[in-house]
Amino acid sequence: MGSHTRRAMIAAAAAGVVALVAVPVAAQADEYPTWAEVQRARKDVRLQAQEVARLKSLLAKSRELAEAAQREAQAKGATYQAARARVDAASERIDTIAKQVKRDRRRADEAMQRAGQLAAQLSRTGGTDPETSLLFSGGSDEGPSDFLAKLGRLSKLTESNGAIAADAQAAKNAAEATQAQLQEAKDQLVELRNQAKVALDAAVRASEAANAKVQAEEDKQVELQALLDALQAKSDSVAAGYQRGVAARKAALRAQTATKAVTTTGWALPASGPITGRFGPRPNQPAGANYFHRGTDIGAAYGSPIYAAHAGTVTYAGWFGTYGYWIEINNGDGISTGYAHIRPGGIFVRVGQQVTAGQNIASVGATGAATGPHLHFETRVNEVAQDAQPFMAARGITL
Repeated sequence: MGSHTRRAMIAAAAAGVVALVAVPVAAQADEYPTWAEVQRARKDVRLQAQEVARLKSLLAKSRELAEAAQREAQAKGATYQAARARVDAASERIDTIAKQVKRDRRRADEAMQRAGQLAAQLSRTGGTDPETSLLFSGGSDEGPSDFLAKLGRLSKLTESNGAIAADAQAAKNAAEATQAQLQEAKDQLVELRNQAKVALDAAVRASEAANAKVQAEEDKQVELQALLDALQAKSDSVAAGYQRGVAARKAALRAQTATKAVTTTGWALPASGPITGRFGPRPNQPAGANYFHRGTDIGAAYGSPIYAAHAGTVTYAGWFGTYGYWIEINNGDGISTGYAHIRPGGIFVRVGQQVTAGQNIASVGATGAATGPHLHFETRVNEVAQDAQPFMAARGITL
């Protein structure tokens, strides 16, 4: 039976014009019974049992199709989260190596300065020492490596000179090694970001396919359940009442009109509630959660609204591993915001959609590695997570 026919059937039933509905008799096992069949079956115990069994089977099949699509989307979303976690770890490694590069360069500069002071001292006294004079007779274009090699050969003159030369050479080697590590880490980060982009694209496709499948199957389930309820009802008035509620239930599920006040800076509070988790390391994290907490947790009630913190474009809306159901928004200027642990069925936006600051984009849940309902809110600048509390405070929002 086509969707138009089913809608006509439900609309007619809602108006109480059951007798006027003209639809073909179901010919295949996976088609819905018509309203006329439901009416006939209610008057025949044997037919009623058959139709109840068929409707229950159709409902079970529809739910399994929706669940299979969701499982596929969850697997792709978990892969994307793992790829993003590797990007975060690589970024943190680069920060650590960059700090070591600075320390090694400073040590090398200091060692070279000590060697230079030695060279100046030896140059002043070199006239009385033929070997020293020969060693320091190089031209002005002499490089650091040549200079250090000469200085190292002075170890046979004095032990302290050799120590200074060795220290300068070691410092120089260390600086070069950490610089090479830094470049290697940067190259790795580029590759990991490419992998994360591929994983994101796959997760988006799977999530969109799952959302479409779930929506289609939920529409079927509403209608199938209405038919089943009507079939099992004891009177025509009760049966018609089930049908009248179908459109209302659909409309209620899809009505998302709440908005949040926006500051003059163009930012809005993403959720209301106390701070239950802060940005930074957390040794006692929940099982499966990351050691370093890259977001701020807001203890909002289950089902309460989540608002877009700023206008932007939705880049992801779906399952995200330990984050549960998750939304990412590109807010422009290298800034992005993320919203995690959304309840099942609580995502109200799609990838590519433009949202406004303060728009209700989801509702609070406890999916993923969450021990209770709350919003995990992230702010990122050039893909690097920032502490959301000072970030939002600078934009006139107190979390």
